[in-house]
Amino acid sequence: MNQITDRLLNETYMEEVLPNGLDVIVWHKPLFTSSHVMFATPYGSLDREQTDPAGVHYQFPAGIAHFLEHKLFESDERDVMEEFSRLGANVNAYTSFEKTACYFETAAGDISAPLNLLLDFVQDFSVSEASVEKEKPIIIQELNGYRQDPVSRLDLETFNSMYQNHPIRYDICGDEASIKAITKAQLEQCYQLNYHPGRMMLVAVTPSDPAMIIDLVRKNQAAKTFALAVKLERYTASEPLQVIRTQSEVNLNLSEPRVCIGIKLPVIQESDKQREQRDWAVKTSMDAWFSSVNPDYQKWLDQGLISSYFSYESDFSKDMAMILFYDRTKDAEGFRSFIENQLPKWQSAKIKESTVAQLRNRGIGTMLHLFNHPSDIARTFFDCRMKGISLSEEYQIISSLSCETLKNAVSQLDLSQRTITIEK
Repeated sequence: MNQITDRLLNETYMEEVLPNGLDVIVWHKPLFTSSHVMFATPYGSLDREQTDPAGVHYQFPAGIAHFLEHKLFESDERDVMEEFSRLGANVNAYTSFEKTACYFETAAGDISAPLNLLLDFVQDFSVSEASVEKEKPIIIQELNGYRQDPVSRLDLETFNSMYQNHPIRYDICGDEASIKAITKAQLEQCYQLNYHPGRMMLVAVTPSDPAMIIDLVRKNQAAKTFALAVKLERYTASEPLQVIRTQSEVNLNLSEPRVCIGIKLPVIQESDKQREQRDWAVKTSMDAWFSSVNPDYQKWLDQGLISSYFSYESDFSKDMAMILFYDRTKDAEGFRSFIENQLPKWQSAKIKESTVAQLRNRGIGTMLHLFNHPSDIARTFFDCRMKGISLSEEYQIISSLSCETLKNAVSQLDLSQRTITIEK
């Protein structure tokens, strides 16, 4: 068990990689009154196609990662949810684009029983043909709910306008056809490939003794047998630079129309740290120009160019990059004109050092605040590992933001590939 102290953040955690490859992280927080334990794999909805070093290509229906998460809780011998409840713990799971996480939270002083239960039910996957078929209409119903949700539908329609081949075009649940196509054999193969302990991480943030936690996990894992882990990479087909369509419309039961402008950016091959630096620089630059930090923001509101629902985000990953602008408005063309008018001004703006310092301090404060919450520590630690950086490197990236780094990240962006999605 290695004790790792981050002197920059004044945080200490324990880490041990077990013989089966499971990475165990324990953050000892003696003053906390509750524990959060997350058992996660870097396997999400975007990983529907994967390759191994031998060149073997694995392809599964869209939505299979989410389907698999549903079936993890199934057991012919026990009701997992009820068992956690009897132990005074709340258990849940979620699937995102890039990961699946199962976790529990409890205020109990001794977390041995729920921790053993979490490890056992995630690592004991057994489903029947009948249960797979029974689950399909349940997930289709969940999918239909998302398709009526204006927020998730707006994103999905925008992604479908922007990307031709990238799996972000699919809802995390998949679509009705892909859900119906999922088989028991595919679920079992996906599980064996992506839920091997060598691909997973257990993060425990707890006031409990870390040595006890690590010892419990060691004993739990030593009693189990696993095949050799397969090293996998996400496979994405070649993606054209151009957006697929410049405009799309969808009718929903809304009280007010919603609009999203998506800008598809070229993917830049760079190191994990450089990519995160670019992401933070673009986000911070957008905050400097498109938020109330900019004195013109109130004028935009007063003139009706944007509403109080106006928002934006950016995303830079290894195989895609984009910027999104949102608002609620009946004048979609007016919103489009506003964004198109502001983009060159944003790219050429000379942001004051005092503004960058304000936003930099805000980012530092937000990061430091996460160490007050067990769930935030676990989630952020795992997310940073997936991005290929440490929490300390994330802190350093935020701390080093300057006028120059913002300008360098934004001024050369190719913002020509745009699409607008209108929800009427």
